[in-house]
Amino acid sequence: MKKIYTIVLCLMLSGNVLMVQGQNTLLRYADKKADESNYYEAAKEYEKAFDRKPSYRAAKGAARAYAYLRNYERTHEFWKKAIGFDQAGREDWQHYIAAANQAGETTEVMRALDSLRATGSGMISNLYIDSLLHWYGQQDRTVLNSLDEVNSSSTEFGWTKDSRGNVYFSSDRGEVFDRNKPAVRIDKSYRYYDKKSDWTGRDFLGVYKMDQDGEITSFNVPVPEVFHLADPYFLKDQAVVFYTATRKIKRPKNYEVQPEIFFSRLDEAGNAVDFKPLPINNALEYGVKTPFVDEANRRLYFASDMPGGFGGYDLYVMEYDRDFNFGQPVNMGSSINTAGNERDPYVHDGRFYFSSDGHIGLGGLDLFVADIKEDKIGHPKNMGVPYNSPQDDFGISISDEGILLASNRPESLGLDDIFKAENIGLRFQALVVDCDGEPIKGDVDFMLQESEKQTNVSVKKEDEANFHAELRPDMDYQVLVKKQGYFTVKDDGLTTKQMVGDRITKTYQLVKIPYNTSVYVDLVYYDLDQAVIRGDAGQILDKVAELLKSFSFLDITVRSHTDSRASHAYNETLSEKRADAVRDYLGQFGIARSRVKSEWFGERQLINDCGDGVPCSESLHQLNRRSELLLLAFPDEGKAYEWPGELEGTDLCEISNILITREMPMVHFDFDKSDLNLAAMKTLEKAILMLNHMPIEGLSIEGHTDIRGSEDYNIRLSERRALVVKEYLEGRGIASDRLVYDYFGKSKPIYDCKESPCSPEMHHINRRTALTLPELNKDWRSAMQKK
Repeated sequence: MKKIYTIVLCLMLSGNVLMVQGQNTLLRYADKKADESNYYEAAKEYEKAFDRKPSYRAAKGAARAYAYLRNYERTHEFWKKAIGFDQAGREDWQHYIAAANQAGETTEVMRALDSLRATGSGMISNLYIDSLLHWYGQQDRTVLNSLDEVNSSSTEFGWTKDSRGNVYFSSDRGEVFDRNKPAVRIDKSYRYYDKKSDWTGRDFLGVYKMDQDGEITSFNVPVPEVFHLADPYFLKDQAVVFYTATRKIKRPKNYEVQPEIFFSRLDEAGNAVDFKPLPINNALEYGVKTPFVDEANRRLYFASDMPGGFGGYDLYVMEYDRDFNFGQPVNMGSSINTAGNERDPYVHDGRFYFSSDGHIGLGGLDLFVADIKEDKIGHPKNMGVPYNSPQDDFGISISDEGILLASNRPESLGLDDIFKAENIGLRFQALVVDCDGEPIKGDVDFMLQESEKQTNVSVKKEDEANFHAELRPDMDYQVLVKKQGYFTVKDDGLTTKQMVGDRITKTYQLVKIPYNTSVYVDLVYYDLDQAVIRGDAGQILDKVAELLKSFSFLDITVRSHTDSRASHAYNETLSEKRADAVRDYLGQFGIARSRVKSEWFGERQLINDCGDGVPCSESLHQLNRRSELLLLAFPDEGKAYEWPGELEGTDLCEISNILITREMPMVHFDFDKSDLNLAAMKTLEKAILMLNHMPIEGLSIEGHTDIRGSEDYNIRLSERRALVVKEYLEGRGIASDRLVYDYFGKSKPIYDCKESPCSPEMHHINRRTALTLPELNKDWRSAMQKK
């Protein structure tokens, strides 16, 4: 029995030895194929070795080989196996995270990055949890659909058009070749390897043309012995095409040939008839590829890994003249270029696009965009989902057909496919609020139109003040928001052109129309028994006419009166004539009669006690012979006014901001007097008219004297002057709580007469009671002050 156990044990040990020896043989063979860059064979042998006996070496080798072949699912599978072994280090974890990301295993990526607590370097240097959470959290209604008329089971990328409307793209759709053909490795570098063992079973890259009938043919260039041909860019203003080519260069030993940029002139049939290399080409030292020509500014953008860059491929720009004499290449700097790879430059409508695996992104090559302002390129932004994915996304093109790009995301038919961005509905949301920022209540008319054809767009109301609609891409829109009694809001700035994301959110504020608000008042006076406009009245009406011509939203109400002398019937007719005289005077300035509303009261609204039979001075009678001029904003009650251009930038939520003037008149006194003369009473009547008809809440009254006399005497005199004004206003019905008064004697003269003698007129100006109001928040009178 013991002998049997011994035999079994020996057989088991010998079996294990044979298994290890067999695996080592497979691993050595796989290593050899990987060294030869034959990753197709290497991947199969590493996987066989792992199946025979799982090991860190076999898992890591298979993961690397599948990564070169861009088989993301298998790459992720074997990196996940590799990190399960004790030998796995931090770099292996970084490769695993990158592979999980490209395989679409987002949950694994987040968990691994969080546990790693840092992005590290190399494979995951451009992955950050916060950025990934942000991009994956965006709900974009744009989807990428395969361009089926172009895509195949091969690689397709680089969609572009010539001036005839033909489409061109790069592809390796040639026949699968055998080991005896010159060997290549297809990757984003387009390198040509003169090694027979570097075999992937794929043909070289070529350029293909699809005409307007959908027929696809090869596009050839006269550069001799080209292996790879890609990245065509056809000029619009000249019959010239730029492209990337990798050509055969004879050398005695194994070597690598890098891509170069050439350009050719085109004949009338669109065929390339000659070629010239870019003067900086150096195929055995560095690569130059992905040309884009900014014809308007005569600039050639391209990617290169020439010495002196930031690492990998960088983006450069070169100036050229009409004869294609090129200047020196200029690196586009650290805001664009990184230690990774940048390529596929593209300029459209004031924006600079490119792809990069060095900027923070979603993995692999991502698409980025930066604004161009005053010939300077701003900081690039990741275009986010769905334009970018964990795989490679590159080669953007924008035209009438929309946004097209290349990607090898999982839904690709081949290694790379061309996708078109299709919008399944851009969402527009609008909130309508009042002056307090609260949702507006009641019926609101919300109208949305496409600007070009004035086509109405369906708008739905979610609740009392929220509206939403579905918009189409690359369109301009107009918004009109109406509510009875509020200013109509018009928005011509709504657009989905070059919009990133799927949602536009706006807030519209509706402001109540201050119907029939007096914004300016004045008084004109008449001689006894007359309706003729006097000289002093003419000066006032000239100003009123100018205001009416300047502000279309103003009308005027003229309220005319007489004194008590003569009969009631006579005075009624006389006051009507006075109102008509004002209307006729304003008509000389082109003010339409429809804008002048007349009212007449005869002697029914006397401002003092000078009624029938009451003896009064001529000055008191004069105060009753008057027309009150009330300039009213938005006089048509119920009309849906649009916001006047003259009030642009004015906050009408504060109604006092609409006033043309809040400057109160000044009351002046005779020397050593505190009683009111006729001029003073006229001044106060204008102030009373303002307080009664304009949105003015309170009034400050400040008494002053000239500098003559003692301090004590002038203090008492200024107090009497303030009080007499206050009492006059109160006597005319102005509530006491709207009035405050103070007095300053001679301490605040307008003219300081101590330094030099003052004229009688200057002393008269100092003898005053000043009426003042709070400051305006917004003064739109500047338009008038400039006239």
